[in-house]
Amino acid sequence: MNLEDSYAGNGARLDANKRKRGRNQLLVTSKDSYMSAEDAMQEIFTRKRARGAAFREAKMADYRDRHGLTFSECEEYGFADAELRQKINDGEIKGGFAGKDMSFPIWSPESVKDAWMSVGRSDQPTKKVQEQIIRLARKHNWTNGLPKSVLDRIKKGGSGLPD
Repeated sequence: MNLEDSYAGNGARLDANKRKRGRNQLLVTSKDSYMSAEDAMQEIFTRKRARGAAFREAKMADYRDRHGLTFSECEEYGFADAELRQKINDGEIKGGFAGKDMSFPIWSPESVKDAWMSVGRSDQPTKKVQEQIIRLARKHNWTNGLPKSVLDRIKKGGSGLPD
């Protein structure tokens, strides 16, 4: 069984990707000191993996600094903010949750912005989550984390929700 047997569709996308890989391999010349185009592609993917690892390490350092987590805790939680969510839930940190099951944690103006930007990726009702984000932002005076369009609608006397 090959990939085309399990691929839904007519295989046009697979063919397009194969042509694109072929064009990239043709860019490698003998001056590049590679034994073959496959070796060049292997080096490209190795560099890409290295960039991904560097990004993950930078993300971990940022997370550790912002939330006061230790390096091992960051690794243990897999960048999850379980400890932060628990502190919000216990009342140690002011804030709350805009979604069900401790989702969309709000603890600062920055988290208001992050929650607003990620509403569409959830399977929860968008309007309900947006209402809760606005409610928490108003309650804790973190409205500067809301988008300008929402703030404009609030100033006009509306709820702030998109029409």
